[in-house]
Amino acid sequence: MNKYEAEQKLKNFLVAAKGKLPPMMGWSTWNQFKQNISEPLIMRQALAIKETGLLLAGYRYINLDDCWQASERDSNGRLSFDVGRFPSKEGIVKKLNALGFKAGLYSSCGELTCEDMPGSYGHEEVDAATLAAWGVEYLKYDYCHVVDIETDPHFRESGFATDTPPISYIGVTSMDGGEETRINAPEAELTEPATLLDDSIVGLCCPRASARILVNVPIAGQYQIAIGYTKKRSTNRKFALLTINGSQTYEVWFPRTSGWNNTARATINVTLNEGANAIMLTNPIRGQKEDSIFRYARMGQALKQAAPPERPIFFSICEHGRTEPWTWATEFAGSWRISGDIRAKWAGIMNCYESAADLWQYQQPGAYNDPDMLEVGVDGMTYDENLTHFALWCMLSAPLILGMDARKLMDESNAKTLDLIKNPQLIAINQDALLLQSSRTQLDNGLDLLLKPLSDGSCAVCLFNKADHSIEGTSVKLKELTQYDSRLCLHDDTPVYAKNVLDEACWFPAGEELEFEAIKPHGVALFLLKNG
Repeated sequence: MNKYEAEQKLKNFLVAAKGKLPPMMGWSTWNQFKQNISEPLIMRQALAIKETGLLLAGYRYINLDDCWQASERDSNGRLSFDVGRFPSKEGIVKKLNALGFKAGLYSSCGELTCEDMPGSYGHEEVDAATLAAWGVEYLKYDYCHVVDIETDPHFRESGFATDTPPISYIGVTSMDGGEETRINAPEAELTEPATLLDDSIVGLCCPRASARILVNVPIAGQYQIAIGYTKKRSTNRKFALLTINGSQTYEVWFPRTSGWNNTARATINVTLNEGANAIMLTNPIRGQKEDSIFRYARMGQALKQAAPPERPIFFSICEHGRTEPWTWATEFAGSWRISGDIRAKWAGIMNCYESAADLWQYQQPGAYNDPDMLEVGVDGMTYDENLTHFALWCMLSAPLILGMDARKLMDESNAKTLDLIKNPQLIAINQDALLLQSSRTQLDNGLDLLLKPLSDGSCAVCLFNKADHSIEGTSVKLKELTQYDSRLCLHDDTPVYAKNVLDEACWFPAGEELEFEAIKPHGVALFLLKNG
């Protein structure tokens, strides 16, 4: 590749990344304190983060995980703080802002959170508006009380709302009064496999099936839509998505039923335009994946609508990779968890790393694979393992969310850990303006080769030794690097120079091969390469 081709490639990457947010940097309550959090504790942690220089290094988000909230919604149906623990209530957001931080909160897409506090399912719009009004700028959104215990609504696959009852008519009535206008099922325009059976629409639960019904009203305004349907005994709710004029969407839930009578009506209030209105009935839920997309998209869209442009709310999905969110979350989320919870042990770090390393092709600028929060500084690993952990998360463009007791970083005995998480060169790799995750190639000698293109045309090259023994004398041919990762912008017109990121060495001519000395067990070697 010549210099012109490399510059054009780099220009295209920069255009794609323009205006997008980098991976989030901050601190979370969960890893160290779990449910035992309070306003005094949060403020002490925030002060420690500021006094140790971590705020200046880029760790701007203070995220309150589960148990910031009261166990019941307020009289207006809104989330509220546990005032026994947070006497300033939402005022803690302003307190954090005054110190220079952004505030993050936590909820779940289930009816309850993981610690059994009120979840946001069915309250997405009001909760998003509440967070925006408080000035919150980060939401971690969990996946508890959906499928995990026997009393959760979708504990069994059959519990997902994959079914829609037979629909016999649509009734339309002005909220100002008047007679109901009824459009019977045979008048609907059906898309197969939806069909008519006994003058009712059936099959809406099948892929691509839909029913389109035209409704004419004399004036624009508020109307009641009644959906007439056939009941049969069922222990599960049924579902239909009603879309009006291609933009307004409403959920229609048909309750579980004893089936004592075989007909019923489900009613919702909608806004219709003057004249013809197209009403579309579908059911997009096929199982757990579609149900997850539906739950998370609802909150993602609510956050975008509620948050002002100057204060967007970063949306962090915590679905644990159960339905491959990297394949569906990029349109409405800033990050998505790709594995189970991390643990402060080498095996836990490795599990999260392996889950993320090969997902780089799904990552986009502003939307990141999340291998979970950092365990650096939490007891359980050696310093070298902490160094590797942090360096890998930087290469992966992972969110850098600290989880230790930040007050301990003020002790001289933790100076090396503090220097590590403040390392400006590692942070620069993570936050680089190209906003791209490293690729991973597994070499024959057992090393992982991670390659990350950077915004000045250079690249970061990391060799990771996963083994329990040292690996000696490794070299990588520079001309092979673009074969491993075609995104790299190194060219052949000028010599390539190298710099060791971890020993603060100067740039040196790389020649044709980049040579590495012995790499420690669980260790990394990390270099920058650039054209001279």
